[in-house]
Amino acid sequence: GHVSLATGTYPDVHGIIDNRFYDPQRGRYSYSADADWIEAEPLWIAAERQGVPAATYFWVGSETDWRGQGTRYRIAPFDGDRPTSAKVDQLLEWLALPPEDRPRLIMSYWGGADGAGHDHGPDSDAVAEALQSDDAQLGRLLAGMDALDLWDRTTLILVSDHGMTSWSRYLDLEGVLADAGIDATVVGSAVAQVYLEDPAEASAALQAIAALDPARAFRREDVPPAWRLAHPRRSGDVVVVTEPPYSFTRPGGLSSWMAAVYFAFGGDFGGHGYAPSHPDMGGVFFAMGRGVPSHLVVPEVHQVDLAPTVARLLGIEPPRQSEGRSVRGIGEHLVGAGTD
Repeated sequence: GHVSLATGTYPDVHGIIDNRFYDPQRGRYSYSADADWIEAEPLWIAAERQGVPAATYFWVGSETDWRGQGTRYRIAPFDGDRPTSAKVDQLLEWLALPPEDRPRLIMSYWGGADGAGHDHGPDSDAVAEALQSDDAQLGRLLAGMDALDLWDRTTLILVSDHGMTSWSRYLDLEGVLADAGIDATVVGSAVAQVYLEDPAEASAALQAIAALDPARAFRREDVPPAWRLAHPRRSGDVVVVTEPPYSFTRPGGLSSWMAAVYFAFGGDFGGHGYAPSHPDMGGVFFAMGRGVPSHLVVPEVHQVDLAPTVARLLGIEPPRQSEGRSVRGIGEHLVGAGTD
């Protein structure tokens, strides 16, 4: 999600098909900080390439140079314990720099309610508390921007990389394959990549998985093109999808027993990665400031639309592989003018 937002294209092009996957040339990917795993140009690199100084603060994929190019300002390595207040302090510090030193593009990741949602479910008190905490920091950011009096030249866009829904049931995909005598590595939760030790066993794997309900399995080459998930190297030999409240993720040992008890008493976890048409998978898109009419209500926005929208606000070309469309009504009268 983060990489689709930043590149304006889809996983089958930018290559980050999940949080974990395998590449036959590079090996295992697991939340890697190496930006060169990304196979499409990110927005911050497109900006720097066109003379627009950029700053990144923990945005996924920005921790290292991409193909030898970086940003003027970068906070790294990622620290999941860094408080949002520290990020707000840094954003305001960048915005307060003299014009000749100030980045014209700033991209920052806030954890928000993600961890709370995964651990306690999207409707939990923990999510409400996490949102309340980040809302206070957003208020600090807005107040700081008010004090700097930059709104006539600055646009603030707030997006989320995914939605969240409840899940409380396991589908034992690994067990089904093992019972069928198929040696495979399974990675994923709502979408599972099945890497077969012997790709010739794909038909047998599909047959075994057919008994697992609700799950749908496809050979990599047969994944519906509209999903844009079938990367030629990184997707599994077989790709399996399910729907809420099911997941392919199963904790082992004591964690599995504790989860079973938790579910029995009505608890749930939070997950995402399900079909985009599921209403809980929608994210948010908010914008304010220069180039955003105060009365504007935007229609449905896709993740790939963010990068070209920001590029239009900056008066630059979008990233090279971008396929999205600029959000209608945002920055249209600024074309060619440039902005912060």
